[in-house]
Amino acid sequence: MPPVPLRHLLAAVAVAALLAAGGCGSGQKTTVDDDRPVAIAMSEFRLSPQDLRLPEGRRTLEVRNEGTMVHRFEIRSADGTRRFVLGAPLKPGASERLAVDLPRGDYVMRCAQERHNTLGEHGTLSVD
Repeated sequence: MPPVPLRHLLAAVAVAALLAAGGCGSGQKTTVDDDRPVAIAMSEFRLSPQDLRLPEGRRTLEVRNEGTMVHRFEIRSADGTRRFVLGAPLKPGASERLAVDLPRGDYVMRCAQERHNTLGEHGTLSVD
């Protein structure tokens, strides 16, 4: 295999950096204090809201794919070792309702599709 030209390597690094930056949130936490369903939008490569706070108890999440490729919503423990919710693969424009009952603590929301999480499609969930 011939060596990759430096300009191609630099272009790939620049694209990866832009994609990762596109997934970064504003740092503002969205709090939902009542028991209404919580809307979560997925797209390339972002979750919105990206930083969410909910009260303890059973919740309904309305997850919608607003992107152009398949996305799959997941909630894991903060250390990533335990899965609490795994949605279906959602085609563009599709949505689903997920019920979840999480104890107090911190969690990771993310896209479970290959590499989407590493490209910025992730966020935090705090349950009080």
